[in-house]
Amino acid sequence: MSRELDKVRDTAFPLEQVDTTAKQVPALMPRPSGFFTFRYSSTEIYSEGGSLHVKMKETRYQDGRLKSEECEGTLDRQAYDRVVSEAQGYFLNQMSNFVRLLYLPFSGRGRRYDE
Repeated sequence: MSRELDKVRDTAFPLEQVDTTAKQVPALMPRPSGFFTFRYSSTEIYSEGGSLHVKMKETRYQDGRLKSEECEGTLDRQAYDRVVSEAQGYFLNQMSNFVRLLYLPFSGRGRRYDE
């Protein structure tokens, strides 16, 4: 079947003149695969001189390259209070779920033994 398709293609689309002096371009080397990636980031919020400062660092190894970024800035006091209250709420919610998980086997709720 392949030969028949070649015949049809050759008759329908005749070959153009090919420049034999043109150099062949070698294939580009493939980029490294993503079998290993690494990412580390840290954010530091501190108070200095009545204003709040934010310092962020991020380092990552991706696509065969090590990239590092760092930035600093100031933060509004209300935004800081909101971030702190959200972090505390998240922590307290996680702790209540953990404590509930520990005490669940000892509570009588959820288990009924009808004999």
